[in-house]
Amino acid sequence: MRKIMPMLAAALLLSACGETSADNSEELLISSASSLTDVMLSAEKAFNQTHPDVEVAFNFGSSSKLRNQIEQGAPVDLFLSASAQDVDMLKKDGLVQEQTIQNFAENRLVLASVGQLKETDPVQLLKDSKGVVAVGEPESVPIGFYTKKALSGIGVWDSLEGSLIFAKDARQVLSYIESGNAEMGVIYSSDAAQSTNLQTAIGLPQDGLEIVYPAAIVEGTNNKEAAEAFLEFLMSEEGQQLLEEYGFMPVKGAQPDA
Repeated sequence: MRKIMPMLAAALLLSACGETSADNSEELLISSASSLTDVMLSAEKAFNQTHPDVEVAFNFGSSSKLRNQIEQGAPVDLFLSASAQDVDMLKKDGLVQEQTIQNFAENRLVLASVGQLKETDPVQLLKDSKGVVAVGEPESVPIGFYTKKALSGIGVWDSLEGSLIFAKDARQVLSYIESGNAEMGVIYSSDAAQSTNLQTAIGLPQDGLEIVYPAAIVEGTNNKEAAEAFLEFLMSEEGQQLLEEYGFMPVKGAQPDA
């Protein structure tokens, strides 16, 4: 069974209740980056094939906001982040179990549009663009930070000033593009792979830019055994294949099933 909790309100509500869902040893509370939404819902179904008694409750949002919730004491068992920086901040404060931190997926950036673009060079496309370009907020969400770094690296970030529309997370960037509120935008290749509305998705040069997804079990978890089992599933051959099906890339160190 699955629950999806609204991002901040539900998490803090749980911590305010006299009897929280985290007290139920059969419930696993996972805070997950929004770009993982579709693959995590599929992962839950596969996971429940071998762990039918574990009820998984997801809290999806930007990694920075999820980190803030953990810092504020929201009950979370497992944190799946799109940003190593957010996990490092929690580690520094002793809020995650350091020995459990491991990367479970990788991603790339693409320039995407619902229209057919004649130009195949993303640098030229961005230089010639007269419309709105959707990106993540660079100061608060991982995809925004990655986008600014990639576009700065190819020399177009500053020239796009005034043409950018900023999104609160990866899924909102995709929404701006699909709704026509932006001519094009920078999204993860995993989101491009799952969208049926995009006509164009061109890889961006990103030398030196590594987009990894680290997981960590939260300190004080009430369901460490289930959190370890879910993380083990993500690192298994089955879990890694599932991530690939949704446009993510496997990570080094993932072990095949015995």
